[in-house]
Amino acid sequence: MTFSVKSLNSFEYHLLEKMHIIDKRFGLNEKINILLNVQVSGGMDSMCLLSALNKIIYSKHFKNKNNFIIIVQHFNHQMRGVESDLDSQFVVNFCIKNGIAVYIEKFNNDEKNLVGKNFQQTARNWRKSKAIKLCIELSKQLKCEKYFILTAHHARDHVETILQHVIRGCSLEGLIGINEFDENDVYFRPFSEISFSLLQKYCNEQKIEYRLDSSNESDKYARNYIRHNILPHLSHLNLSYEKAFVSLSQDVACLLTKFKDKKFNYSLDSNWNIESFSVNEIYSYLIEKNKELKRVLTRNAVLNILHEIQIFKKSNFLQKDINLAQGWIVQLNKVNNNIDIEVIQKKFMK
Repeated sequence: MTFSVKSLNSFEYHLLEKMHIIDKRFGLNEKINILLNVQVSGGMDSMCLLSALNKIIYSKHFKNKNNFIIIVQHFNHQMRGVESDLDSQFVVNFCIKNGIAVYIEKFNNDEKNLVGKNFQQTARNWRKSKAIKLCIELSKQLKCEKYFILTAHHARDHVETILQHVIRGCSLEGLIGINEFDENDVYFRPFSEISFSLLQKYCNEQKIEYRLDSSNESDKYARNYIRHNILPHLSHLNLSYEKAFVSLSQDVACLLTKFKDKKFNYSLDSNWNIESFSVNEIYSYLIEKNKELKRVLTRNAVLNILHEIQIFKKSNFLQKDINLAQGWIVQLNKVNNNIDIEVIQKKFMK
C-alpha cells in the first residue's frame, strides 16, 4: 500500500518523525527486522495510533532502513462482561480488514483470583508480562533482531500520572511521569508529548471508529477522578497545561541525569561521620540498591534516614527498620562494627 504526498497530514508527519527516531536513537544502520507490538484497547487513543501508524509505515515517506513488522495485541480483562468482548471483536475486525496480525489475551480464572483490590496494578503487570512474552516468541519466529511495545499514552495521561505521584508523595523521579521510552528501551510511546485535543481532532477528521469504555466515566479510580475533577480547573488556568507539564518533566529528567552521572562510592564504616554525607549522596546510594525506591524517596525521607542512622550508631541495637511510604523499608544493620544499609521490597498493599 502506497500513499501520495498529500495523504500525510501534520499529525501523521509528527508520528513519522517519531518513528525515524528509532534508527537515530539506537544506531540501527544495518537492515534488520523490527517488531512493533501495538497495544490496542479499541479506545480512541490506541485506534488513532494504530490507524496513523498503519498509514505511515506503508507510505513512501517512511524512509527507515529497517523492515518494520506491525502486530496488534489486545487485552480483554473480562471485567465489563459483553462490553469487553465487543471491544475485542472490534479490534479483531479492524485488523482483519487491514491485514494486521492480532493477538487476544484474556484473564483466565486463576488470574482473576489474583486481582484483589489493586486491580489496576495487577492488570499492568499482567499486560507487561504478556506483551514481552509475545514479543520474544514472535521475534524468534519472524527473525526480528529488535522489538518495541507501542502504547498510545499522550500528554494528558502524562499529567494525570504526575499528579497521582505528587498526591501519593514522590521524589523528583515522580515528576518525570511517562517517558517516550522506558528504562529498558522496550516500551515506546510516540504520543507522549501530543495533547489529548490533537488526538481528538485527528480522530474526528479521519473519521476513525473506536469503542467507549464505560468504566472511564466512574470516579472509582484515582486517574479518572483527576481527569474529571482536577484537569478542567488546570485547563481553565492554562489551556496549554499539558505542554507545561511535559516541559517540567524534561527539565527534571535532565537534572537527574546530570546528578546520576556523579558516582557515589563511599562506605559507611565505624568512622562514618554524618556531616560528610549530603542528602544527594545518600539518595544516590539507596537508589543504586533498588531503582524502584526512587518513586517514594523524597528529600524529607532521606533527611529522616540520616537522622535515624546517627541515632542508630550511638545505640546498642544491632538492627533497625526505617519505614518509608508505600510499604518500603530501609533496614540498618551493624556488622563487624560497620553499618550496612539494606532496602526491603515493598509489601503488597491491602
